[in-house]
Amino acid sequence: MGYAVLHLEKAKGTDSRMSAHIERTVHPKNADRTRTHLNRELIAFPEGVADRTQAINYRLAHAGLTRKIGKNQVKVIRVMLTGSHDDMKRIEAEGKLDQWCADNLAWLNKTFGADNVVSVVLHLDESTPHI
Repeated sequence: MGYAVLHLEKAKGTDSRMSAHIERTVHPKNADRTRTHLNRELIAFPEGVADRTQAINYRLAHAGLTRKIGKNQVKVIRVMLTGSHDDMKRIEAEGKLDQWCADNLAWLNKTFGADNVVSVVLHLDESTPHI
């Protein structure tokens, strides 16, 4: 039997280094460049927002905050969702990956609020599919 993976990590600042990794403007060693075109952004950015860093800043600017965000405060919670390699490959082979993504996106929206989920990327260019 496989397992589910939920990894949460808080980030301060613009989170630009992780944005570059997620958006593949910098290619990690474990990603296959010939498969990068298969990666998918699962939610649309607001009009005029071109990337994940801008989406984070847009959300913070439009969140209705009444005080300034301190330099030492968490601005982003990064979430990574996946499962055991064999289970994720089975889900993909059975054509159930879109439903898996939809279920995870629904959970993210319910847990954090849809307005707070600013970017969700399915990576298919690494050995195990993950969000």
